[in-house]
Formats: sequence, C-alpha cells, structure tokens
Amino acid sequence: MGSRANVAIRMDGAWTHCGSDSIGYSLDAYLALGPEPALAVFGALPAWEDPAQWQAESVCEAGALIDLDAQELLFFLDVDYHQRLALLDGCRRTWPGWTIRWAYNGIADVTDALGLDRAVLGRQPWDDTALFKWHKPGPEEELVLHHVITVGTTAYGLDYNAEAPWSIGPALLDQLFELPRVTTLPRVPRSGLHLDPAARTAGVWSTEPLYGLTERFADRWPGWTLRFWEDRYLEQQRRCGSGFTFADPADLADASAQALVDRVLRHWVPATTMPGGGPQDPYRGQRDAGLTVDDLQPLTGALLGPSRAPVDVAAYAKAMLD
Repeated sequence: MGSRANVAIRMDGAWTHCGSDSIGYSLDAYLALGPEPALAVFGALPAWEDPAQWQAESVCEAGALIDLDAQELLFFLDVDYHQRLALLDGCRRTWPGWTIRWAYNGIADVTDALGLDRAVLGRQPWDDTALFKWHKPGPEEELVLHHVITVGTTAYGLDYNAEAPWSIGPALLDQLFELPRVTTLPRVPRSGLHLDPAARTAGVWSTEPLYGLTERFADRWPGWTLRFWEDRYLEQQRRCGSGFTFADPADLADASAQALVDRVLRHWVPATTMPGGGPQDPYRGQRDAGLTVDDLQPLTGALLGPSRAPVDVAAYAKAMLD
C-alpha cells in the first residue's frame, strides 16, 4: 500500500512538479515546519516533466501547491478532522505571512491553480447508484464512522466502504433505511450530507476530496439545490435539531498537537543525529534544510502554540539514539 501524492512549487510565474507513491504518508511532517524546510525536502525529489506523472484524481491521497509568488500554501492529505485542525493551526504560525488553504477538491484544486487541463487527472464518472460498491458491512460489524447522512432529525452512519453519498444522486434516499442510525458521534467524521427532500436541498461539508462536487451536483441531483459548507460540520448539526450531536474536536486539540509534533520529530530528528549522504539517503531533503536540534526547538514550539508546554527536542533526539 502506498500514499500517492503530487507537490508543485510556483516561483516567478513558472512551476515545477514532483511526487511519489509514498510521500503522502509524510506530507504533514514535511510541510509543518514552514516554507524553507518544505522547499528543501521537495527540492531533493526529481522534477517530473511528463503530464502523465500527475496522480489520477481518485487515487491521489495528498498534494500541495507551494506558491512563492502569492505566498499561499494550498494542500490536502489523508487525516482525520482533529488531526487536520492541529496541522492547519500549527502551519498558520510556522508559515507567517502566508495564506493557508485546504484543497477541498483534492489534487484538482492544485492543477486548476496551475491552469492545467483536467484530463491529466483522469476524473472518474459518477455513475454508481449503489452506495456500497465492493463490500456492504453487515449488522454484526462495528461501525467505523466515515460519513454521516441526515434527513430531518434522523442521522445515518457510513463507514469507509461506502461511496461518497453525494455522488449517488436521489437513488441514495431509498438506501438509507438499511444504514445504522447514530445519535452521538464520538469524533467528527470525514464528511457529512444533509438532505431536505421536501425542499429538494442538500448540504455537504467534507475534509476529503470532493472531486468537483459543485460542478457535478446539478447533473447528479436534477432539480435539487446544493449548499457547500466546506468543513463547517455544525451547519449539518444545526439543521437536525436534537437529532444528533458531534463531539467537539477541541477536546482532542492538545493530543492532536502533541501527536503532530511527534510525527515531525520522527521525520526530522534523524537528519540531525544520524550519519548519511548520497542520493539514496532517505533523509537527504531534511539534511538539505540544514536544521539543527536547536533550530527544531522553536519550530516545534510554534506548532504546539503558546498555550502548550514545549517538547524538549534535545532530550527527544538523545532518546532516539539510545
């Protein structure tokens, strides 16, 4: 299993492009310390010249555009809601003066920003009418909540086996009665869809790629009106009255920030403490950044924010060597 990703860097009106089948696993750690460290990491990867090297939209799990001209970072990756909040919060401090934006359409937002033809992404049609294409969980299986659908005050849970519910169209309505009902959600899931069949309106929020929802909705849901709420899950809860409640992701904020810093240090400390070199060095990009343990200390403090106790990076590095 890999984690496919593409990264583009724009400077002086021109852009370069790189990627791999595994870099998506580490994109958060590479971006988290700010523009200079990130540019060193991605600059160490070979540039891709062939348009065919853009990952197909449906399998690209992470991506970014580092726009030095506009001082804008546009990105997405495969993380839960609370993990994403910690990363966005930290990046706003480690990328001072930059605009930090989430790519709600996934890699298509990156290629659109570069003015590329959508054909490079191999967009798949929305032609499924069954919510579960490969495996429909049985009633004995524990629900690992991925999406939540609400109609009136009733909420239905979907796991990761389901197709994106908004891609199914009105045929979705006849399949809801088979889904498990939920009332209290222990964590904010990846997306939500609220349907009002009487008014023929749909509201969608998501942190996963939407693959052109706003462009494709009218054809898939003829006569319906779409409201896109970006990541504002409370818009869905407000329309359900007392039907269900989301857990507050703020309850996980401290743990999420600490986990992010731990991931960052596991990616960056070895470049400061372990020998290596050459084109096959897995830490070549981090070494090119030239960060020391002393440099990492304030950067990880910025990721945590002023209200949290800092991590002792020197002690962390020593423990990795022991």
